[in-house]
Amino acid sequence: MSVAEEVKAKIDIVDLIAAEVPLKRSGSTYKAPCPFHAEKTPSFIVNPDRQTWHCFGACSEGGDVFSWEMKRNSIDFREALQRLAQRAGVQLRPRTDEQVRRDEQRQLLLRANDAALHYWRNQLQDASTGRDAQDYLRERGISAESAQKFNLGLSGSEPDALVHHLSARGVHLDDAVAAGLILKTDSGARDRFRDRLMFPIRNARGETVGFGGRTLIGEPAKYVNTPESDLFRKRDLLYGFDLARSAIRDAGSVIIVEGYTDVISAHEFGSPNAVASMGTALTETQIGLIKPLATDVRLALDPDAAGQAAARRGIDTAREAIGAEQQVATDFLKVGALQNQLTNDIRIIPLPEGRDPDDLIRSEPELWRTLVETAPTFLDWLVDHARGQHDLDTPRGRADFLDELMPTVRTIGHAVVREEYLRRVAAWARVDPDSLLSRYAPPSSRSRGGGTVVTASPRRHVDRQQSFIVQLALGYESARDALELGHVELIEDSEDRAILTARLSADDDSWADDLTDSQDRIAQQLRDAKRLPPYSDAEAAEATLDALARIQRKRSKEGLRLKNLEIGEQERELGVDELARAAAQLEHADACDPDLVEAAASVVQARDEARRLHQVSSTSTA
Repeated sequence: MSVAEEVKAKIDIVDLIAAEVPLKRSGSTYKAPCPFHAEKTPSFIVNPDRQTWHCFGACSEGGDVFSWEMKRNSIDFREALQRLAQRAGVQLRPRTDEQVRRDEQRQLLLRANDAALHYWRNQLQDASTGRDAQDYLRERGISAESAQKFNLGLSGSEPDALVHHLSARGVHLDDAVAAGLILKTDSGARDRFRDRLMFPIRNARGETVGFGGRTLIGEPAKYVNTPESDLFRKRDLLYGFDLARSAIRDAGSVIIVEGYTDVISAHEFGSPNAVASMGTALTETQIGLIKPLATDVRLALDPDAAGQAAARRGIDTAREAIGAEQQVATDFLKVGALQNQLTNDIRIIPLPEGRDPDDLIRSEPELWRTLVETAPTFLDWLVDHARGQHDLDTPRGRADFLDELMPTVRTIGHAVVREEYLRRVAAWARVDPDSLLSRYAPPSSRSRGGGTVVTASPRRHVDRQQSFIVQLALGYESARDALELGHVELIEDSEDRAILTARLSADDDSWADDLTDSQDRIAQQLRDAKRLPPYSDAEAAEATLDALARIQRKRSKEGLRLKNLEIGEQERELGVDELARAAAQLEHADACDPDLVEAAASVVQARDEARRLHQVSSTSTA
């Protein structure tokens, strides 16, 4: 039994929640007004049999004792585990000296960054030192509220102002240097950032891990960032992600732009699910951050040549990291990721020539919203882009058009989608679709020199969230601590289920020895686990719990859908009276299941409507 399992076994969720929320018994469950939002009708359900809680109201939150402790106290999984373990009298595993040393050093760097953030923020807000920068923000249309929300700051012109401030705050010079705030020179220590508008860059937990500084005096280096370190890896971060995470989850969609001000403008004008890649191309790690949250990815990159190239690279990366279970080449035009393997919808927001998101959002917010809502799929965008690049009135142009598109179109796995794009491409090229299939054979092997794609293996019908849980368990001990052996039953794929069972049941590297028939799948899942974002222990545990909740919600919805189909069939075969009896059974059969409470209400409503229609029909007949 894992530590997390032992803690859960010793803590009753009703006792835990009742200590803070006045619960009222209702059949086999307990209910109360949700403590996380205002409401008159109680929608907060605690199920003692399942040891779960769920709000069926506005917030739709739910989970177990750990998720309750995390949500109620705004803490991460590690702290929740520590608190509940102490409550349950469970001894946690001791941390190694190296783990303690790394964590202590990390905290020192974060402390240095926080001290710099507060200093620079005060410099910007000061009426005298921040006047010019405030004027610049007003000219750019950035409100004081947005500046405060994103903690914008100002580094002054003095060469060692921050050096003295950090020293006065007890920050050691070596820590300030390691954090990338200070430079050591032959003449002494000096500030790295001077005369710049400062953009704090935070990780998913809201910790300030670095900064981006925009020049205010026309220096050649328009932007300067914190240098790469163990704490700050730009390729692993998305600017604004900590602020956008809830909006991304709620919308199931993310807008990826390029720069800091693009994100700030998007949030200010109604797109709080926007984040920035802070560069010219997306990385797998950045995509991994949004993978558990969004089923819809929209790229809004600059329409110039560099932006078009970045969009191509971004789509390539996104398709690999989000949904493709084969390995693909780095050449975008030969991505070959099967369309039916994509669990996420990737779209391109086509920006007008010469406009970047920041400019467009502020000057024409309605146009921006329209472009976001009507963004074409990446395949549509690719076809349109290729049409614009080649003269389709000439044989040579049509041949080049086909050579650019067909390696991608040919490898779309979904037959209906493939045939549709094949028809479109053939029409533009003025050729017979059948001739294209024979001419452009699917790639059969990876060429070490030419960069062609690997032959697509038969698709494994594996749920994305289920596979994600297996990868987390392989890569993170805290994810394994958050899992119970009973969770294995949520994994539908037999090989993944066996892998997860073996990994949760063993404490050493011999866990895979007995899975002789699953070595290929183990190797693939281990590779994918290495491509996950560099989660902290708490983030890995939180991601695991979130994925579990999504799987359970999906199962509940599917069960309700099947029940509704069953009732609908009864109505057709047996009539309204039988439908009424079925609804009554559903209302009382399993009152302890909060997922069915909502279903019962909808069935009762359907029953009443059916009765009304039946009465109208009878009256009309009479």
